[in-house]
Amino acid sequence: MEIHKDIQYNQGIGKYKVLSSNAGVGSIITTKAGFFIMPKSVSFWGFVRDVNKHIENFSDSDPESISKSAGVDVINDPRFVEFLKDTQGIPKLKYLIDVPHLSLDNWNYPREKKHPLYLRCKENTGHELKPDHFFIPAIHFPRWFYSRKEKYFKPLEEWESLWKQKTSDSRLQYFAPPRDPYTNTHRTFKDNNQTRDIYDTLVQIPILLICKNGHISDIPWYQLFCAGLDNKRDDMNKPEGFELFDYPCKDCDKGGRHELQWIENRNNSESWGTLKCKKCGKTYGLEGIMNIHPFCKGDTPWNGFGTKSDDSCKDVNGARGVMQMALVTSNSVYYADSFSSLYIPPKYLPDIALPPLLQKVLDLLNNRWYPKALERNKDLTKASYLDSIDIRDKAEDSDIELTDEQANVIKDRFLAVKDIPKDTHEQYRYEEYRVFSKYSESIPETSNLEFKDIDLPSDLQPYFNKIQQVDTLAITLTQLGFNRVSMPSPLRIDGVVVRPEGQRIYNEPVEKVYSLPANQSLGEGLFFEFNNDAVESWLVNHYELFNNRYNQPEGEIGKALKGEMEQYGAPKFYLLHTFSHVIMKELEFSCGYPTASLQERLYYSDRMCGVLIYTADGAEGSMGGLVWQGQPRLIEKIIKNAINNAQECSSDPLCWENEDQLNLAACFSCCLVSETSCEKRNLGLDRRALVDPEFGFFKDLS
Repeated sequence: MEIHKDIQYNQGIGKYKVLSSNAGVGSIITTKAGFFIMPKSVSFWGFVRDVNKHIENFSDSDPESISKSAGVDVINDPRFVEFLKDTQGIPKLKYLIDVPHLSLDNWNYPREKKHPLYLRCKENTGHELKPDHFFIPAIHFPRWFYSRKEKYFKPLEEWESLWKQKTSDSRLQYFAPPRDPYTNTHRTFKDNNQTRDIYDTLVQIPILLICKNGHISDIPWYQLFCAGLDNKRDDMNKPEGFELFDYPCKDCDKGGRHELQWIENRNNSESWGTLKCKKCGKTYGLEGIMNIHPFCKGDTPWNGFGTKSDDSCKDVNGARGVMQMALVTSNSVYYADSFSSLYIPPKYLPDIALPPLLQKVLDLLNNRWYPKALERNKDLTKASYLDSIDIRDKAEDSDIELTDEQANVIKDRFLAVKDIPKDTHEQYRYEEYRVFSKYSESIPETSNLEFKDIDLPSDLQPYFNKIQQVDTLAITLTQLGFNRVSMPSPLRIDGVVVRPEGQRIYNEPVEKVYSLPANQSLGEGLFFEFNNDAVESWLVNHYELFNNRYNQPEGEIGKALKGEMEQYGAPKFYLLHTFSHVIMKELEFSCGYPTASLQERLYYSDRMCGVLIYTADGAEGSMGGLVWQGQPRLIEKIIKNAINNAQECSSDPLCWENEDQLNLAACFSCCLVSETSCEKRNLGLDRRALVDPEFGFFKDLS
């Protein structure tokens, strides 16, 4: 099917992809028409805009009224909303909005009037949602195109102007996809009973400029041509930067500006081609163009071209930011910073009012007992203080009698008002881990989280505290921002985790951000909690032997993971992460699950050692099959088979003896899985941590 006008110029993308690692705000997407587009800021997304307007007009709007009046589905995850408000500095955030999926018909037209949200909104309010309520708006990027016939090389805005001047169908609705006004194919199509000419498409240049601060720019081709004519190639290649965007261009010898043409070079494979001025005939070859380093001018085209550039783009040393060349398909163009949340029903969280008697004890604990202890020891944590006292004895001193159960409730509530965590992400994961660890089964009448302990087989008891079948779970994912050039890596400064900020996915002031798009998937899983005593004993006996096996990793991603591993114990991470991978691979071999349909959720820190393996909507086997494998006789067989299979690899002895960077005895034949399944990009794996005859954690399991 051929696209002839703008209403057909749509790219069908699944709802889960628009917040993924390669198709979010500010990324570059290849369309089926062969062009490159960039999704705009969520501030331009129709359903987000409609929700924000509704909240501004009706500040007390509840989720139900938002859902009915704004034509959206509100995701129920208040814990996640509070986390985002605190960690992302968006204090007015109220709701996460589910991204609506809109399908296209056979002629590539959108079918919004058949959408359930459209029908529901019309039924409830009589209001008809506009088509752009369902669209994710995007722009063409890069913006420079050339004509196959005339070789003219211009930005998109100039091509649009030429289209209006030179074609009989001068309306821009027939310019899509970007078409060449110089090339009439002499074919026609009919629209509204009129015969219209078909023009050939333009060619988009697939290279651009990016900087470490997340900015992205078109190459200033005109200035590049002028600098090339002035023999500035060496200056443009200096790593410290060159003023290219504001380069002072001289007029063409024939008068006025140069008229650029793009001349392909078919004889030299190392050259992109040649820029030529049609008027004066001067040329500039593009050999070595990938080495230019212009100063960054802070462009953020996803926020709209009327947005002022960030002239303050600086590197870590305060010097002007420098850009580098990249192909539009390069991984370095886009690194999404996404975050996912496991839904925890409110009943598990300490926000229910306590009975007056228990509240009185809690107030004493918060306002008298613990503050006095802090006066004596300012480094005393809440957990350490509770270990040093008996709540029941303290309460008796105030003539209050407590049962053990009541004392535990007060302890939980006291610890819930947390000390400021050194790692907010670790704290957030711990809240999830604690639910699985504390409860043997889910609380009745709670939605979207159902689980229960299995009877742990005797052979597994030395290694695990518990294994749970998670019949129902809900995972919510949203995007926090993005970076370019390199993956944003958390830094650890005096034990405190600092995550560098990238570019945000919205362009309003933070006090105007009332909602964010998100996706929530329902699924099922298996939770494994390791035996803490066994792990600690293993760490004491084998830490030095194990810790000396891996080298200093290369790259920011590897260094960041190594820092995380060392903070909480590298052997422990290798044990947990590799176990997760071999179990996923065993589920693939013995139960028919492709690993791409499974995902891991690692619970790793000095107070956690567990993993949740789950599958969600859209993945194979999310209808009870994974939970079925959690039966005691089946899960024991799966674990033993996984451990036995980890003892050998088709790449041994090279794999077994590998000590290269963060992956030790691990390769695609034994441990590595699809990167969509792994939280750590297939890094930090070593099957010897599991099965080495000398120090493997599971070396005695058979």
